[in-house]
Amino acid sequence: MDVFKRINEIVEKTNIDDFRIDSYSGANLLITGSFDFAYYHEVEVEFHEVMYLSLPVLFSNPLFRLASDDEIEVVRKFIAVSDRHTVFCIEAESDASFEKIPFYVVAESVRLREGTVYYYEREHLEENERIADWVKRKS
Repeated sequence: MDVFKRINEIVEKTNIDDFRIDSYSGANLLITGSFDFAYYHEVEVEFHEVMYLSLPVLFSNPLFRLASDDEIEVVRKFIAVSDRHTVFCIEAESDASFEKIPFYVVAESVRLREGTVYYYEREHLEENERIADWVKRKS
């Protein structure tokens, strides 16, 4: 999956190693990745039509991939996985362990967005930069 190839490349070749669940509204899950969540994030991984989720809110050094057949069978003990859904696996460290363990998201699709999203107001934004929607703007 090209999305995961790219996100894994970003994690491997940059200092973006911390990820968190930013929002889960309706059936869409937004995960953001950053080197410094105090000021910005640089990666957004959005899963659409999520029907199952086993993932800590904060995790580090992830490896994104498709679940193996054996892992899919484990997930099927919790939910019925239909043909239109894909079982995604995120192997990551959590605050409980520095050892990577597998977490799962069952969804219809996934999308990657790259670019810096600032958590404060600033001028002269460049291409692929924006201010987070929730930042209060000066009147």
